[in-house]
Amino acid sequence: MLELEFFKTLFREITHPPTLERTPEQALVMSDEPTVSAYAKGGRDDGALAGAYLYHVAQMCRLIRPDDLVLDLGCGPASLLARLAQLNPRCEFIGVDLSEAMLRHAGEMLKQRGLSNIELRHGDLSRLTGVPDGSVDMVVSSMAFHHLPDFAALDRSFAEIARVLKPEGRLYLTDFGRLKSAASIGYFAGRAAANEEPELVEDYIQSLHAAFSKQEFEAMVQKHIPGRARVYATAISPLLIVVTGGERAPQTQRRELSRQYGALPPARKRDYREMQLFLRLGGLPSAL
Repeated sequence: MLELEFFKTLFREITHPPTLERTPEQALVMSDEPTVSAYAKGGRDDGALAGAYLYHVAQMCRLIRPDDLVLDLGCGPASLLARLAQLNPRCEFIGVDLSEAMLRHAGEMLKQRGLSNIELRHGDLSRLTGVPDGSVDMVVSSMAFHHLPDFAALDRSFAEIARVLKPEGRLYLTDFGRLKSAASIGYFAGRAAANEEPELVEDYIQSLHAAFSKQEFEAMVQKHIPGRARVYATAISPLLIVVTGGERAPQTQRRELSRQYGALPPARKRDYREMQLFLRLGGLPSAL
């Protein structure tokens, strides 16, 4: 049940002028071990990010085809990437991240799960050296762009996406969107804080302050991949942004995705349903 303060926050986001300037994160590369561990823990099947990850994985699966080469920008500990690879065993995946600590966690987790269709690479998502032009069938990314230092780095990142994608390539990119006020960030952070790791909550607060706006993402699409993608945001308040494009494929993983949804803890099911509702109201069709 959505509480009164939620609707007060939405009303503030509708009626107030934008007052929040972007503040880059204090550590642009997440390398602090407690924070990295908390983030990796949050991505587990029952972790704080499980509902959000399942929503995005279901959307990504609508675009992936057998034998695709899929590039994940800012893969972190590969929690989302591992789910995607398990659901699409005939595809090959490359996960790129600038944090060696994140990649260590990712490597250990992939060994535990016995996944052999993921290659991890240490690299900068705004400089995809080693990825040839027009070689990638699909580019995905989850909560990575706000780690960039400035708008120029965001511009370089979208230029790289345009360079490595095949002409008929598809993409699904998601990140936080910039809210209008610090009060709104305080509400959403407080809502996320219950029973969660303090490091994860602090990272969430910094991430919201570092988010780019929907208009900035729209400018990047128009400049680098015009006509190939559309920018969606959660209705009323742009807490989440999704940039996606490409022809959808039949949802062959629906039964397994539904099973995974049924296995989520109640709080994570709520996260999934709220994302589905507010992104659908923002124009993005549901995947399940």
